[in-house]
Amino acid sequence: MLYAKVFTNQHLLENILSYLSDDFRKNLDVRLVNKSINNTFLRLIRRNHRTMKIEYVYNIKDTIIRPQDFVYINYRKINNQDVLPYFIFLNTVVGVKVRKITTRKLWMLEDKFKRRLHDLIHSQLIGSNGTHIQTVIGLEEACDGCEKCSNIAQKCLEYGPLRFSTLQTMTYSNNYKKLHVTDKLFEDIAEYCISKSKNKEECFKELDKTILSTISCDKLAIWINESRVLPNEEPDSEYNHRHMPREVIDTILRKWNVKSIKLCMLHMTNEEMCSVEWQQYDYFTRVRLNDPYLKTKKSDLKFNHVEVSLSYSSYCVRDLGNRQLIGIQPRGYDNFIPNIRRMFPTDRITMDLSHWFAVPVVNIEKKMSTILQVVTMEQHQNLSLDIKFFVESGIVKILNEETNREELLGIAPGYVLQENRFHCFKKSSPFNGNNGPEVFLDNKWIGRRFQVDHAENRFHFKLDVYIEEKELEERLDKKLLQEYPDSFVGHFYA
Repeated sequence: MLYAKVFTNQHLLENILSYLSDDFRKNLDVRLVNKSINNTFLRLIRRNHRTMKIEYVYNIKDTIIRPQDFVYINYRKINNQDVLPYFIFLNTVVGVKVRKITTRKLWMLEDKFKRRLHDLIHSQLIGSNGTHIQTVIGLEEACDGCEKCSNIAQKCLEYGPLRFSTLQTMTYSNNYKKLHVTDKLFEDIAEYCISKSKNKEECFKELDKTILSTISCDKLAIWINESRVLPNEEPDSEYNHRHMPREVIDTILRKWNVKSIKLCMLHMTNEEMCSVEWQQYDYFTRVRLNDPYLKTKKSDLKFNHVEVSLSYSSYCVRDLGNRQLIGIQPRGYDNFIPNIRRMFPTDRITMDLSHWFAVPVVNIEKKMSTILQVVTMEQHQNLSLDIKFFVESGIVKILNEETNREELLGIAPGYVLQENRFHCFKKSSPFNGNNGPEVFLDNKWIGRRFQVDHAENRFHFKLDVYIEEKELEERLDKKLLQEYPDSFVGHFYA
């Protein structure tokens, strides 16, 4: 009877199976125990694969040779030859109903594997009818916009980034929760409209026919590639923001009835080469997010919220805390926030600074001071600005060259420390140094909030600074903390 009670209690069975490896392929023999265990085992796999992330990442030490015969699926490494049986098992044995698929950097795979993986995702995970799929992100990077993808785009609540070929099929009526587009799409639209017209008036009529108001979306995510190059550009040229056609962006925002914006600054995508023919005409206004903001015309639209993601940024995230010039490198941030408010007017901006790519590692006091200079450069009116800043423990201390002793840094002037300490969980980098897939595990980050308020302008700025909990525990000298109780990091122990 006790045996029977255990194997009919789903809660107990799930707890028992939770002690197994989270890579189900290593535990397939548990299915042979009995029918109850098998059913629970399959149910857990179904639950864990409703959302799937399929990405290509490689160890930094392999940058030159860069093997291309594997991907990571939900943070587990799957070799080329194992992808088909993996998907077939999910589809036929487990009966997974996948709702969300996110792919990253599949374009970096070997062409044959890339095409095969793209087709398997459609046939085994999405299915010909796409009955259950709600979100597909990044898959068109593997095909540059095929018929299968454009058909699935009709069934999703969230989709993209769109290629121009998919955009041209969107003649149906649909309200998306979220659509993803790229700076390259804006160029493609501009060049298409120019190719179909003889003058500026005809060009804008073509633009009106190309962007249809039958489509609408609550949030528009704009992917901006930091590493795009111009044709015939010198290979050693410094990367910079690239111009975008302002009228194309404004037409999309209006006709799709966009309510909020997400700007995704990406170090690299497969759309590396800029299209520049549209710049040979005076039809479209050229705009960049790091142009002097006084040149940027203010939009008459208004958005609920603008979210800025720098999790995969290199140059922009670097520049936020470094205003001093580094050679002739273009600057990314002095005009960034004012330009955002001119192109995408809003009273609320949130920003997430990278914790795995170009993470700030030197002098927290200086970084906080520079961030404050940048965000208050323009006297913002009626703005709530929230920034999450993920740092390494080394940023909180400095070596005194005169005494050759470490000292803990304090809080930059202008900030007020808030009382509560809080935490979040974030995955680490896909890969650093010699680390393997264990870096994909969730790590606990401890945060403190530092606030700046300008009541007369109704400007409210919150900077949440996070340090990994294990770094706080393992890498900071407790004697230093006793010696500098009012230091920046001392407040994490308060």
